[in-house]
Amino acid sequence: MDEASRDSALPPLKAFQSLVSAGPPEPRGLGPVLQALEMEGQVEHALALLRQAGPAWEPVRAKLRAAAATSRARRMNRWQTDPNRRTLRIRFAVSGTACGQHPPALAAQLARAILDAGLPLAMGLEKVPRPALHLAHPLPLGVPGRGEWADAVLARGAGTPLAELPGCINAHAPEGLEVLGCEIVPNHASPVSDLCRAATWRWRCPGELADRAAVATAEFMASERFEMEKSGKTGGQKGVKRVEIRSLVEAMAWRDGALEFTTRIAAGQAPNPQKLLGAILGVDPAAITHLERTRLDLAEDPRLLDADRYEPKLHNMFEDAVLLDAGSHIRIVDGDDDEPIVLGGAGR
Repeated sequence: MDEASRDSALPPLKAFQSLVSAGPPEPRGLGPVLQALEMEGQVEHALALLRQAGPAWEPVRAKLRAAAATSRARRMNRWQTDPNRRTLRIRFAVSGTACGQHPPALAAQLARAILDAGLPLAMGLEKVPRPALHLAHPLPLGVPGRGEWADAVLARGAGTPLAELPGCINAHAPEGLEVLGCEIVPNHASPVSDLCRAATWRWRCPGELADRAAVATAEFMASERFEMEKSGKTGGQKGVKRVEIRSLVEAMAWRDGALEFTTRIAAGQAPNPQKLLGAILGVDPAAITHLERTRLDLAEDPRLLDADRYEPKLHNMFEDAVLLDAGSHIRIVDGDDDEPIVLGGAGR
């Protein structure tokens, strides 16, 4: 899909954001904006903007809560079969000040950039709905990433060619957050967080550790087993345990004075790269600086490989809709009887 179906600029939400930033609510200007928000289906986004607003906004917050509950109930009833819904898979980079953001804050910044770009980002199905945007395997705090992934659900088509979406979003993104590419994936696709199978890292080794690191990494790769200490629970008791990490490193090599290595990602098996290198070199993990994640590898999606099992079965629902909406002239012939069954009235 190169282009989505309709223009999705959201001036009511931007107008509401301006009103919230300006101070206490102004009734004369607020009424038309709230009405426009309901017409555009943006009441939940507006409610999210009010989470940090002062007590003066409580009457508005209460009104939006009621409208948001109705919107959420409606969305839950048709989420799986909504023909307008789109899943946007985003590739992006994190650098500079954005590296200091915890994953929830980073996701919120990306969601805000998408909304400010005028894209119809949907809300999720949580009891307190949040924008339907989810990151792939999280970055360690303070570590840049050059090939990160996220899934964002749009309530409808973006109205902009996919090739232009990165530029539109980047115009509203904070420093250090850059969208590199976008693609549409089927709504029944697995979440991108479930598809992460490996991460590739690059560490620019400081000169004072170069000799030590060269020897230690060579010994590590030559070993069949290597253990490191890790805090955790054993038998229900919190303490320090030893875990095997050699099997979690798929590749490790020196290139141009930097160490490049790939770690496996699986349930309960995604080692922190700084702690891993610290254990291999016998140094404090805090000494491992100038580290970046260059790539996240995704596995083939089993849901797309078995689409017949996972994609919504729309044909039966379509037939039901035709029968319900068509009136009394629809005639269905029972194969075991020559007499037709007439729906909604007498036969003709």
